[in-house]
Amino acid sequence: MKKFALAGGLIVTVLVPALALASRKHGVALLVYTLVVVALGLVLLIDLLRKALPRKTFVWSPRPRPWKARQSIAQFEKIERALVAASWNESHLYESMRPLVREILAARLRRHHRIDLDRAPDRAHAVVGDGYVWSLARPEREPPSGAGGRGLSRDELDKLLNELEAL
Repeated sequence: MKKFALAGGLIVTVLVPALALASRKHGVALLVYTLVVVALGLVLLIDLLRKALPRKTFVWSPRPRPWKARQSIAQFEKIERALVAASWNESHLYESMRPLVREILAARLRRHHRIDLDRAPDRAHAVVGDGYVWSLARPEREPPSGAGGRGLSRDELDKLLNELEAL
């Protein structure tokens, strides 16, 4: 309530001298006076808003991202590019997605089943099965002869990722 009384007093204080100056044809003085009063009104308004709105405070200061976080973002972007390229055609699938799938498959087989993908492909095939992962990562798979052929659809890529996660 006190703020409203102050704002009302400010308006009356502005209007009375402004009307007095206007009647005597003091145009520049009226303009300067009005600008000063408007500036004071804006300062008052900013102060009112600053007090009324909640302030954001942090208990901790945000730290710069470490190098490892930037590296993981780069790895994520590489995987995203490979997924997009895998849907274009078979040669992109072979060149961009196959190395990633082989790397993930080899790591998972080594960690969970103690199988080396290149040394024991029959044992790896028995564990992986005949799904999208094996058809893409099998060691004897030949590169496509040209840019033709179909890449994987989104559903097929989802199934491929589900198979990798299931290992």
